[in-house]
Amino acid sequence: MRKTYSIRTVLMTLMIGEVVIAISLTAWLWYGNGQAAVKKLSADRCSEISSRVEERILSLIIAAQNAAQAQKQLFETGLVNPGNQQQIDQLIQFQLKQLKKNPFLSNIAVGMPDGTLVGAKRTLDGQLKVLRSYPGQDVLEESSTQDASTKRIPGFKMVERPWYREALAKGGPGWTGIYQFPGNPPQLGTSAYQIIEDEERNLLGVSLCDITLGPIDRFLRSLTLTENGRSFVIDASGVLIATSRGKSLIEQQDGSLERVAAIECDDPIIRNTMEIIFKQMGSLDSWPASGTRELTTDRGQVQLAWNPVKGSADINLISLIAIPTYDLIHEVTDRTQFSALIFLILIIVTLPVVWRTAAGITRPVTELNKGMKQIARFEIESKPGKPSRLTELHEMQERMEKMRHALASFEKYVPTRVVRSLLATDQVAKPGMEEATACVYFSDIVGFTSITEQLPTEDLVQVGSEYLESMTREIHLQDGLLDKFIGDAVMAFWIAEVDGTRVTHRACKAALESQRRLQQLRQDWSGRSLPELRARIGLHTGAVLVGNMGSQNRLNYTVLGDTVNLASRLEGLNRVYGTEIIVSSDIAEIVAEEMHCRILDAVAVKGRRQGGNIFELVCEMDRVTEEQLEIARDHREALQQYQIGEFGMAADAFQILNRKFPQDTPSKVMADRCENLRENPPENWTGIMSIDRNIPDPS
Repeated sequence: MRKTYSIRTVLMTLMIGEVVIAISLTAWLWYGNGQAAVKKLSADRCSEISSRVEERILSLIIAAQNAAQAQKQLFETGLVNPGNQQQIDQLIQFQLKQLKKNPFLSNIAVGMPDGTLVGAKRTLDGQLKVLRSYPGQDVLEESSTQDASTKRIPGFKMVERPWYREALAKGGPGWTGIYQFPGNPPQLGTSAYQIIEDEERNLLGVSLCDITLGPIDRFLRSLTLTENGRSFVIDASGVLIATSRGKSLIEQQDGSLERVAAIECDDPIIRNTMEIIFKQMGSLDSWPASGTRELTTDRGQVQLAWNPVKGSADINLISLIAIPTYDLIHEVTDRTQFSALIFLILIIVTLPVVWRTAAGITRPVTELNKGMKQIARFEIESKPGKPSRLTELHEMQERMEKMRHALASFEKYVPTRVVRSLLATDQVAKPGMEEATACVYFSDIVGFTSITEQLPTEDLVQVGSEYLESMTREIHLQDGLLDKFIGDAVMAFWIAEVDGTRVTHRACKAALESQRRLQQLRQDWSGRSLPELRARIGLHTGAVLVGNMGSQNRLNYTVLGDTVNLASRLEGLNRVYGTEIIVSSDIAEIVAEEMHCRILDAVAVKGRRQGGNIFELVCEMDRVTEEQLEIARDHREALQQYQIGEFGMAADAFQILNRKFPQDTPSKVMADRCENLRENPPENWTGIMSIDRNIPDPS
């Protein structure tokens, strides 16, 4: 016998396990809350850095706007007159002063309608140069402020410069798009412009100030981020303006330079982060104005923060900060590593004990609970569970199995569905019957009495058991209730809720499948030199009394009434017509669209004064053959002549049908009867024959 344990011992073990779990849960919550706090601080930090980037870019934009605005005011206030050379020279000094004051300004100039350009320029090596062009001359002069050298650049047409034409087209202040400035190394930039007009709104010129975005790159690279943190700026189309890592310009095969989209950046963190955020939030115009989000990328969790940069209606940039979450929380992880290791060891040691203990209790209890539910529904076909090692549970399992075995034996005597119905309604079986509609099924073995006299007992029991087992299975497959075995006969029924339509179809299906199964059994019996049993079946649907018959101590769930008697008589009529399944006209009408039923005769069976049509159940409609349809049609036409008393014409018709189909026994029976009636016509013929008095057994 397997050793068992007391539940008290198990519960003590569980209490120790609960303490360990409580400690582990506390540690996990502490660690998780610490991570959450760090992530919150990290998101705030990302937003703060993004705001600093926004402020730096805005400072560049505002400085350029102010420089362009200052030049405009010099003209509009009259401090600079285009025709006064001394004032123009003062304007140049002002421009040079602005470049020295703001090292990120690239160019500052004024273009006039007559083609004059007055400006100052900062080269990539930091030198300052004065720019001049004159009316009627397509030449730009660059004069160095250091050595007074001058360089003339032909083909320069001031009034055709893109910024000049864009300013006139717009008619007001604005910004050019971001473009690549000439020189080496290459860098991006943009230009602010202002329209200069006199008091009468006559055009005096266009004030220009260029800024390079190189300082933004340098600022981003100087930010103190984490080791894998990234800061970058994109425009409204998602193209990079500046970045702390990677390149915002790439060289093509022809030597030209092309701006890089953020999702194509050579830096994997920027590229992967932008791919994910675009998938989650769509295009940039659908993003919130600013925000933060934690993303799951190929490189792990990433904290992303973004802020808009809008210096004017023409400047629409977005500053973004992307920092891997691990960079932000690794300090917390490192500090808690030792504690986590200790807790992990405790959990590893405790978990197997807790698991086995819990399984030892919960598994058998669950199985017992499941078994009780099954027994409550009278579902007793299940395998026993694994025996528990706990004493009390082990004893309960043994008692459960004994109960299951007892019910399994009980099930063989009582219809399972009846017991389940009583259990579902919480009722106790007692004598009593009620009216219902049912389809009653009777079957009997042909010539079973003579078979029993000739067959050895062992073979008789074997073949009889195989027959009854197969017939019972087909009834159960169609949800029928097996009422009783009457020797070799079988009685079953199907109870309808409202009418017999659904159950009648199932009963007919059970009858057809029973005959098909019996045909298979005959082949097997023939190979074993056993009798090839044949069976006759009768079916009728009608009103019955259904319920428990008997005493308080012994009951039988059955049906009573004329419907039962008629079904039994119909089973016997198969002997007269040489058929296998005969059904009443009620059944034939109910299953007319599903089953092929052939009318046989109009008879009054024993015990019933009123007669009616009887039918042979042939097969399902989807299995009927042309030959079966022809036999049914010709038989019906001949029967009509028979019923109106034209016995001669009926006899001829039945004989023709029998000669055409010699295997058809019903037509032979009817042909012989009509010949007899033609010679001895009855008085007061009604078309209905009393089967027990006037029709002899053809055997």
